[in-house]
Amino acid sequence: MQFVLLIFCFFAIIGAISAWRRSPLYSPKTTLKLVGAFALIVAVVVGVSLAIVNGPLSRSPIVQGIAGFLAIMVLASGFSIFIVRITDAHVTQLPPSAKLVSFNRHKVYRWIWRLVVFLIICTAAAMVLPSSWKWLPTGLGGFMLLLCAPTLSILFMMARRNDRSMSAVIANPWVHWQYTPEKWAQWAKNQQEWEEAQEGPWRWKAALLMVLFSAGLFVLGALFSGLGLQENVIIVGGLTAFIVLLMLVAWWFKRTNFDRRYRRLLAAAPEAWFGDEGLFCNGAYTLWILSGKYLLKATAESDPPARVTLIFQSFNGTSSVQIAQRIPIPDGLISDLPLLQQKLKAHCPTASVHLVAS
Repeated sequence: MQFVLLIFCFFAIIGAISAWRRSPLYSPKTTLKLVGAFALIVAVVVGVSLAIVNGPLSRSPIVQGIAGFLAIMVLASGFSIFIVRITDAHVTQLPPSAKLVSFNRHKVYRWIWRLVVFLIICTAAAMVLPSSWKWLPTGLGGFMLLLCAPTLSILFMMARRNDRSMSAVIANPWVHWQYTPEKWAQWAKNQQEWEEAQEGPWRWKAALLMVLFSAGLFVLGALFSGLGLQENVIIVGGLTAFIVLLMLVAWWFKRTNFDRRYRRLLAAAPEAWFGDEGLFCNGAYTLWILSGKYLLKATAESDPPARVTLIFQSFNGTSSVQIAQRIPIPDGLISDLPLLQQKLKAHCPTASVHLVAS
């Protein structure tokens, strides 16, 4: 248990430092706070681990296992929230007239409800199954709770922050663009075509190579398994069939993903809000600057459809990607671009902003 907690702590620190070093919010003062936070995390992990492994709880393996399970969930959630509080300390102060929206929290609520339903099903299965099979639903439920509880806790905290930020933008926007249903439908179709061109076709050759590589590993493992030929054939065939099934599922998701996103965009509110905190458009809210995601570049294109293109740098652990967000410019509102350029340069000093000719 101690080893697992230390491994989690190590990867959390590496991922946080990697993203933090590249963030516009980076500063020596905050970095010192992070160093202290990481030292505190290590001390707490070691202390809790020793208490579970060598303390009074060690007399009962069942109690020890439950305590370790709860410790991982609580520490993972607490440490994640603690680090975010340091790196992204700014929380929007809403004006008295602003109405707090729940747009982002509703997305997290849906996942919390799905987790609760899954846990209820696992609990019911554990109650009705024979004792020799109770381990299966109990293990699945515990694994999903261990995996999802810390993630959902940090997602809820961030969603609440985003809702406050989005409420402030709606209450006092730089500009507010609205679109007719016809223009919005045209934009949704254009966005779908652009996404399809950016992502490219499915590569069956790469999928086949993945299946063959996995099958080769399974055969290699079977040679050292000590089982008979029949058992090895069944195991290798079943595992290979599972990989093939995963490839088919991935192909289906890719083939239908563009249509799903098109329908979501078509159903989104046909409007765009720009403000001090961030941007709400295309059914999504994005802050200008966070420690792990921030505006990198802003440009404007006048060829139909006229649009603003925002490039965000996003970090996930030790990797980073650039995410493009396109916003259509309503007819007759090109004149808003100088104001947007002025505001973006002031709020995102590290970003390259070129919406109008200097």
